[in-house]
Amino acid sequence: LSQDPFGNYVVQYILDLAMPWITVEVIGRLEGNFAHLAMQKFSSNVVEKCFKLANEENRALISWELMNSSQLGQLLQDPYANYVVQCALANSKGALHASLVEAMKPHLPALRNSPYGKRILSCTDIKK
Repeated sequence: LSQDPFGNYVVQYILDLAMPWITVEVIGRLEGNFAHLAMQKFSSNVVEKCFKLANEENRALISWELMNSSQLGQLLQDPYANYVVQCALANSKGALHASLVEAMKPHLPALRNSPYGKRILSCTDIKK
């Protein structure tokens, strides 16, 4: 449903009800698929919404899944996933934010030469 052009709005509506148990349930059902979903036009909006509404534990879960994806370099330069990464950076703090930034460092050269990568870099304080 998250990947459907219309179904993703249904999932987002359910998340917008702001009932913590619903958010936890949706995240649990999407767990293991966040990297894949982040790279798709419609489901990337659902992943962003999950991150914005998640509690700290689930934000860490989503972030960990993205950071440890074998496709992290691709995620950072993807036309849809880059917004998910920007959302993760904007809605994380402390150790979680630092971990996200650290996971991106090996990809800095590619990020500097990509229009999507430049957007992500603007959300960080990486200088090197």
